[in-house]
Amino acid sequence: MAHPSVNRVEFAPSFTANQVAKPEKRRLAVIVTEFPKTTETFIMRDVIAFSQKNYDIRIYHLTHFNRHEVVHDFAKETIAWSRDFAYFASGDVIGALLRTLLRRPRVLGRILRDILVGCRKDPVMMLKSLFILPKSLRIAEDIRDWGGDHVHAAYAGHPATCAWIVRRAAGVPFSVSCHAHDIFETQALLSTKLPEADFVRTISEYNRKYILRHVPSLAPNPPVVIHVGAFLENIIPSTVYPRDRFRVLYVGSLEYRKGVDVLLRALAQANLGEWRLDVLGGGPERKALETLSAELGLSDRVTFHGAQPNERVAKVMSQVSVMVVPSRIGPRNQTEGLPTVIVEAFAHERPVVASRLTGIPEIVVDGETGWLFEVDDVSGLTRALEEVQSNPQEALRRASSGRNLVVSEFDQTKNAGSLLSMIDSFVQARR
Repeated sequence: MAHPSVNRVEFAPSFTANQVAKPEKRRLAVIVTEFPKTTETFIMRDVIAFSQKNYDIRIYHLTHFNRHEVVHDFAKETIAWSRDFAYFASGDVIGALLRTLLRRPRVLGRILRDILVGCRKDPVMMLKSLFILPKSLRIAEDIRDWGGDHVHAAYAGHPATCAWIVRRAAGVPFSVSCHAHDIFETQALLSTKLPEADFVRTISEYNRKYILRHVPSLAPNPPVVIHVGAFLENIIPSTVYPRDRFRVLYVGSLEYRKGVDVLLRALAQANLGEWRLDVLGGGPERKALETLSAELGLSDRVTFHGAQPNERVAKVMSQVSVMVVPSRIGPRNQTEGLPTVIVEAFAHERPVVASRLTGIPEIVVDGETGWLFEVDDVSGLTRALEEVQSNPQEALRRASSGRNLVVSEFDQTKNAGSLLSMIDSFVQARR
């Protein structure tokens, strides 16, 4: 899929923030790790909402442009907003490093020092941060010469490191969104870069408390909770409960931390009558999960569909009996923050069963909006599925309560507006 080429721009050595003539239409840079990425619909929804609020958008991705990823229909226009730079092996990027070294050696020296100190307990993160440094300096040049007003890092990991480097090198302020693995997997450099942000946004109260424990210096300016959400105006809730068979749905990547094996084992021992499981998503565990499904004798009832566009997911979601989110903590402490598939399921007024993990209980309130079971508890998941199947009226009641909660707190348009209002307030103050 084509994307715009990037022209080389020379680094102005005497740059100050006041020397850039700001356009009336504000300019917002969004930094992500991968682009496009099928599972990151919540980021693209924010970006679309920003563009609808009269912002020019540029998307900077730290890995190579992903030409083989599924692009959802609603996000296709964002392809034209992406900026693709090489890694270190590029004259363009090496030039940015050399210009910074020659013209702002102290700035570069402080960046290197803080990376080494901030990542001293995590050598892998140290190497990765050093690896993205030259590309980040080139991104800083591009944002500066474009006249960017603000940089928003979509994650607290490498995107936030890049945004922090942009601030140090080009003087463009930044903010950060914190989700899950970006704060749970490692806390290296967080106490250095987060306090330099205009503000820190996170998606759950669980995350807010977690961040403050690890970065206590944020206490005077604590993280703000703004949930990820769904575009509710595009979703007509379904109050029809499938009667021909019990239809179970899993949506997400197929990797250990998602716990799909727990769901398969629970289905193998559950008493659900006629049932069917649709698995929408791809990933490294697919073959192993297909093998497990066969070993459990479930092959004729379980279908692995692979990665699907958001529009296909929405259609299937509106027709199922229950959505299951069996997540666990994976390698390197990778886990969920607050899965958007739960928000989407409740927006469709579908029942949800989920594991009691991180911020999930903030939306799946056991007995009120859905069912919770303990992480890796196959029997607990089995019981929850049997309760949903045996009492469809109660399932719909909880789903309706879930829908009400989503309307109140997880409306994507409202929440993106809240995030943009925070960005706006800082941009306006500087202007």
